[in-house]
Amino acid sequence: MKKNVKKYIKTASFFALFWAFIAQTAACCRAETEPCGGFNVCQFNMRYAVPNDGRILTSKKQPGGEKKETHDGSEVWEKRLPMIKAFLRYNDVDICGTQELSWFQVEAFDDMGEFAYFGTPTYPEKYAQKIPGANNIILYRKDRFEVLQKGDFWFSETPEKVSNGFGANKPRNCNWGKFRDKKTGKVFYFFNMHFHHMGDDTRIESAKLLVKKVAEIAKDAPFITTGDLNSAEDKKPIAIIKDSGFMIDARTVCKTPLYGAKWTNNYGYTGKPQNWIDWVFVSKDVEVFKYAV
Repeated sequence: MKKNVKKYIKTASFFALFWAFIAQTAACCRAETEPCGGFNVCQFNMRYAVPNDGRILTSKKQPGGEKKETHDGSEVWEKRLPMIKAFLRYNDVDICGTQELSWFQVEAFDDMGEFAYFGTPTYPEKYAQKIPGANNIILYRKDRFEVLQKGDFWFSETPEKVSNGFGANKPRNCNWGKFRDKKTGKVFYFFNMHFHHMGDDTRIESAKLLVKKVAEIAKDAPFITTGDLNSAEDKKPIAIIKDSGFMIDARTVCKTPLYGAKWTNNYGYTGKPQNWIDWVFVSKDVEVFKYAV
């Protein structure tokens, strides 16, 4: 499976798009630079919806130490949504891992008839009651892929059930699917997740669990993982994943020069701005042809 990975940055959203192929399909291509059977994969933190979201107009520290800010409303969900849909269509995205979507943001994709989606909500009960909460759905083109199996696990000591784990104050989960590519017949796994934004130990334990679960679920099959891991390149969670030996940073095996920014975060969860915290890992039998931010 070969991948064309592209990533793009917006002030309020991060997205990654890349092209994926199973290696065996290369034989049918006219040239190494013109692979066939590939598909575009997107990692996209679409960002939760905030009333009057946008650029900060004023910021004032309150007596308790908290900041009170006013915004210009330029980046509310209602303005971002049409741009996101246009992006998915214009770039021929075939499958997309998302983060931070509340229930109404998830359902905003119901009118995109060429796409289907799935993913267990981070808070299933809250989702059912239409209470806002972050969700990591997987969007995919129905005419390109068939879902053979799907599942989930939580980043906690009890990954089989909805739970906060490893000291986190909110539950975080990973959704996964086993897909068959209708064009090539190849089968692969796709994992999508969001690590907790606070707590180094929380993310370290989450990385250990991720490595374990990907190995258990995908076994020897090709796989792709996408996620906002809230972990910079020099941090231990990323070292744990890379040291697994079977989860490969897609950037490091890309066949063409990377395009765009060399960072995916412009706020401060990692301690300093302009870090790489959104990641795409692939198995060794996945080839990456293009990758951009």
